[in-house]
Amino acid sequence: MIVHVRPFALALLIPAAFASAPTATGARWWDLGHRVVAELAESRLTPHTREAVRDILDGQSLADASVWADNIRQYRHDADKLHYVNIPLAETRYVPERHCPGGQCIIAAIEQERHVLADPAASPEERAEALRFLIHFMGDLHQPLHVADDGDRGGNQRAVTFLGHATDLHKVWDGELIDSSVVNQAEYFESLRRRMESLDLRALEAGTVVDWAMEGHRIAVEHAYRLPRDGRIGRAYVRANRPVIDRALIAGGVRLAKVLNEALVSYRPGASPGVPLRPGAYADREAAAHVGETATVVGTVATIFRSKKGNVYLNFGADYPHQTFTAVALQPAGRWTDGLDSLVGRRVGVRGTIVKYRGRVEIVLERADQIVAP
Repeated sequence: MIVHVRPFALALLIPAAFASAPTATGARWWDLGHRVVAELAESRLTPHTREAVRDILDGQSLADASVWADNIRQYRHDADKLHYVNIPLAETRYVPERHCPGGQCIIAAIEQERHVLADPAASPEERAEALRFLIHFMGDLHQPLHVADDGDRGGNQRAVTFLGHATDLHKVWDGELIDSSVVNQAEYFESLRRRMESLDLRALEAGTVVDWAMEGHRIAVEHAYRLPRDGRIGRAYVRANRPVIDRALIAGGVRLAKVLNEALVSYRPGASPGVPLRPGAYADREAAAHVGETATVVGTVATIFRSKKGNVYLNFGADYPHQTFTAVALQPAGRWTDGLDSLVGRRVGVRGTIVKYRGRVEIVLERADQIVAP
């Protein structure tokens, strides 16, 4: 789960109550796919865009930011329909009025977030959210079953057997095709980077968001939905479609870089995230150097996790296990932690003694006033 925060007063940071919502399921381009798209894109950013992204995300990497939009789905149901567009298999062109009513689909969302990111009048918080959504949606756009439908919710309701286990077609393309054969993620990324260098990248960059969506739609028609009659998917299907997914990930990275380079060409750094921290306060990435000190650690809350034992974990910088720092309330008494979910994605400070636990740096939260405006 993810949290986004800004320097608000504590009373605004933690509302009196928070009604949790069920986790959205069945529409998640697995984290590896998003991270790969983001890392490939990062390698193609101009120096100016790289600095702009670092400023907007307060130092967070594109890869860590790429999974934010999935992690907040249980808190932000207003964005649920923006992760996909249901274009029937029989359709050969995108018709907004029919496929994206009210602008509630991934194609319209990418255009909207690109506009906000490029808008110099947008606030730093608005630009940061737009950038995180844009990174994620560009990844989703290149998962073929996020842009095609056969009356089965993009394969979510198409039961199949994949290498002997029951699943659905959407999950197969969301990650199971890759997970079934990728052992080392770093090696996989490097193999994609080498393949990217052999492709005509100008040709990959060409076209519009609609063109890219319809390319994924064709992949769904020609590959994803070409299933055995009995729905039993074996190694032959994997061998045929792994190269298709590999190219889709590369295309996603190349096109994301193009979109960001264009949207941020006129970006000028703002003042808020880069201002020096006051004495006794450290950035989340620097906390490990100050173990044993009582201090304030400042960063962006990436996710919040509530364990079965009642512990509440605020992961800074990225989701577990990639977080830069954690604030943890251990089986907290009372209801002061109820509103912490509102902090997802926001920049906050946490006051307390910095400790190390099982190799990770954290501050233990015992009361609400330990969460402060940075």
